[in-house]
Amino acid sequence: MPMTDLAIVVVGYDRPHSLSRLLDSLDRVAFDGERVPLIISLDRSGNEAVTRVAEAFTWNHGEKTVRTFPQRLGLKRHLLTCGDLTDDFEHLIVLEDDLYASPNLHRFAVQAIDRYRDDDRVAGIALYTHLWNVACHRPFLPLDDPFDTFFMQYACSWGQIWSREKWRRFMAWHRERGEGFQPDPGVPAYVAQWSDQSWLKHHIRYCIETRRFFVYPRVGLTTNFSDRGQHNLGRENGYQIPLQEPYAKAYRFPTLDESRAVYDAYFESLALGGALGIDPADLCVDLYGLKGNRANRRFWLTLAPAAFEVLKSFDLALRPQEANILHEVPGEAIRLYDTTRKTDAIRPFPGNLQDALVKYDVRNLSYKDLLRYSLRFLLGRLKVKATGKG
Repeated sequence: MPMTDLAIVVVGYDRPHSLSRLLDSLDRVAFDGERVPLIISLDRSGNEAVTRVAEAFTWNHGEKTVRTFPQRLGLKRHLLTCGDLTDDFEHLIVLEDDLYASPNLHRFAVQAIDRYRDDDRVAGIALYTHLWNVACHRPFLPLDDPFDTFFMQYACSWGQIWSREKWRRFMAWHRERGEGFQPDPGVPAYVAQWSDQSWLKHHIRYCIETRRFFVYPRVGLTTNFSDRGQHNLGRENGYQIPLQEPYAKAYRFPTLDESRAVYDAYFESLALGGALGIDPADLCVDLYGLKGNRANRRFWLTLAPAAFEVLKSFDLALRPQEANILHEVPGEAIRLYDTTRKTDAIRPFPGNLQDALVKYDVRNLSYKDLLRYSLRFLLGRLKVKATGKG
């Protein structure tokens, strides 16, 4: 791939410290002698310190451009204008200013672009990887397989690669669909409720409706500091993930058909139908409890108690969750219901299911520490909301 076909776009608004930190991390990326243009795109905020950081930064790996706007665009419009830079470059690495880059960022990007550029089922390439299901605040871990990437029907905004043709398909779909966001069983409710300033919710819906996926690395090429900003009340470290350290590597990239780790927009595995002997079209996998069988599938695999006949049940012990089904670990936590067969009573879970979930997710944190932290966290959030200070 000619390197003139790839540029890095850094997106900023009013966080000079965040912007400086990201740019410094990019300066340490291994470009292996390649020249890569850097575009620093700054929405209008009135904070001149941001512009000074961008203009003072020395980019040693290619041409640097700082672009500003006479009026504020807002997050969604700003990001979409950045996507339109694919008119000038075939591929873009897009990074918001509270991210931090791995030294291996460019090496991964070049190989991933080459592998997936002609795969129409791939809507984009993520540089971040989720270790946390953001909808229900529970850990997420993709199932192991021989490859360095996995697939999710969930677009990425914390470091991603957009390509010209894939971006044009998304934008054509977006113009046809318009700004409205009607309820849909395939779209997680919390995504649909995001503000009108979210471009991401439209990209996620695009993946769902067109049955496309984002490629995710198993080890991150970006991480997220979650700095306080326009759309974030305060800095947290819950979205910090391990970064790849600098080393030369030939990445192993699967196709969708080769990968065992393929997930929908709810972070639920799409590979369990075969293991259960059920047509995937008849199965609702709801291990995080976010779907509630909204699509009215006959078979419902969930931890939720329900008055239906239990066909099979499994323990909640192995990680990730779906490993308990694949290895047929006996237990009563995860249940496969036949929703066409109602029962008079709900089969009880031995013990307290919520306690079991906490122990499974949190592992070795004591209840005393958990209570102490919860109280401090709650008081801190109330203070942020009351004073506006993080």
